[in-house]
Amino acid sequence: MQNTSILQRTLSFIKEGNLLETFLAILPLGVSILMLVVLQRGGKQAGIATLISSIIPTLIFPFFHLSAEQLFIALGKGVSASLLVFYLLLPSLLLYHLLQATGGMRVLGWGIARLVPDRDIQVLLLVMGLAPFAESVTGFGVGTILIIPIFVALDFSLTQSAILGMLGQMAIPWGGLGIGTILGAQLTNLDPSILAAHTALLTAPLPSVYGLVALAVAGGKKSCQHQWSAAIAVGAILSVSLYVFSLSLGVELAGIIASVIAICILLACGYVEVRKNRQKGVLSTSSNRPKKTISFQSNVNSTDQKIGTVKLSLWQVLAPYIFLTALLLVSRLILPIKIWLQSHFVLSIPAINLNLALLYNPGFTIFVTVFAAVKILGVGRSQFRVGVMSAWRQFLPGGVAIACFLMASQVMQTSGMMTTIGTAAATLGHNYKWVAPWLAALGGWVTGSSTSSNALFSQLQLAISTRSGLPLDWLMSAQNGASAHATIIAPARMILAATTVGLYKGEALLLRLMAPLALAAVAITMLLLALATNY
Repeated sequence: MQNTSILQRTLSFIKEGNLLETFLAILPLGVSILMLVVLQRGGKQAGIATLISSIIPTLIFPFFHLSAEQLFIALGKGVSASLLVFYLLLPSLLLYHLLQATGGMRVLGWGIARLVPDRDIQVLLLVMGLAPFAESVTGFGVGTILIIPIFVALDFSLTQSAILGMLGQMAIPWGGLGIGTILGAQLTNLDPSILAAHTALLTAPLPSVYGLVALAVAGGKKSCQHQWSAAIAVGAILSVSLYVFSLSLGVELAGIIASVIAICILLACGYVEVRKNRQKGVLSTSSNRPKKTISFQSNVNSTDQKIGTVKLSLWQVLAPYIFLTALLLVSRLILPIKIWLQSHFVLSIPAINLNLALLYNPGFTIFVTVFAAVKILGVGRSQFRVGVMSAWRQFLPGGVAIACFLMASQVMQTSGMMTTIGTAAATLGHNYKWVAPWLAALGGWVTGSSTSSNALFSQLQLAISTRSGLPLDWLMSAQNGASAHATIIAPARMILAATTVGLYKGEALLLRLMAPLALAAVAITMLLLALATNY
């Protein structure tokens, strides 16, 4: 009887002429996948094609029609969203290139190898500890941007470094002090702590899965056999910590505390490995390297220009990262400072939803860190000039691609394309529980942001919950978790990772490699949602 009802609603949906409307709504998504996966084009070409395919229906078909003013406002909103990314990406690239030019990245790689000689523990420390910590404090993909260059410094390939950096985005629902989760809770009148805790339950297996995948990417079967237990244990502790601290301390601090616990455990594991090796008389591969400082001629590959001899200690290289972390914690956790930064020097254009707090945004903190690094590392004028030029050349292609994809997502939202897709899914009634995570994932993939996906679909989830009787707290938890994990393969985020590592036109490769994992993450969320709702 229920299946007959679903069939009747579906036939009615088609008879009403909504089939063409739905096809046109998903057309830009199909073009994006076609360009990146099938034709294997670069992010710039794929972004332009996706943008064009989103604009054309608004010019031809009345159900998606936008006036010239509405279209320009939608494009402006895309540019506005892009500015938030650019403000973060450009100084991050500049910091990386300054460290590269002075030899700091080489010293950093040596230092991590000295601190945690076990290469597999190094991977887990960065992916399951440092990246979630940075993401929890700032959001906006900062964790990825910070750890990808470190993987390069540890002699991982560019592709490995990009993938490992993307795997570090396992705490996105708690990113930026839980801003996306809080927004979803506000839009649906839920308790943010409960929403975050339920999200932790629906995504509980994923940190362990990501840890195991990170080991497989870094060292294959051998690494998995060596440290599989550590990956599973730390992943379980992360999930439990996120659940407990979301309920007890709130979503704002849960991600920070959980990741700090993971960091401490992995550092302890590294120490235990060192003790074991010493007892066995095994010397780490890093023991033959210089003890305190490294002196060498640094070169910039893109220009083949010798910059000069630089002598750096490990503490000099770590100082900018310590300084950056301290500034972020102070600006996020000390309420008077946070309020002042959020309310002063705000670039605001309401028509295009631009509200950029120039001092509070993590990009400003990274800019300050760049100038601190110039002093700490003793960067000369020639080094600074080469670093700026290298950062700009690396930024420009990815910046254009990111802007195109974000403008396309805004056109789809403004024209009603995303609403059309959601309405089509809502015809499933009680069986909507099998679709809810995929709809959320679609929103995350298109916008590149779980916050944007929650803003887009939270009201729809509320309406469907009221109509179907499905529990809203679990629907929204699936929305929150699935959208977050789908953003890992969002075009904007893949371009961000590829740009950070210098893997030009590598977005298609990253999508092919990472898509199965992201789809599996959404499928796991779907199955756990079905169990949680007792269907």
